[in-house]
Amino acid sequence: MTKSKKLTSKSAVTIPKDLRFEAGFTGGMAVDIEPVKGGILIKPHLPTCRFCGSIESVDTLKGMEVCAKCAIELKKEVEQKYAG
Repeated sequence: MTKSKKLTSKSAVTIPKDLRFEAGFTGGMAVDIEPVKGGILIKPHLPTCRFCGSIESVDTLKGMEVCAKCAIELKKEVEQKYAG
């Protein structure tokens, strides 16, 4: 189903309610936006580790998405740097 919308003066666009509902988007939900041939793809945000790019076992720590493996490595590094 194709819908036509005008961009606002700040280049924003409102996704029509029926399309948001069909896609499972809700207010305040994080989304990922990526360029694709001929347009832009908007999809639900997939948490990704900011250090290694993994999508496995990702959690948010101090506002950053970090996987379990990188969190363990960071913990070791912090302990070594700030020990005693």
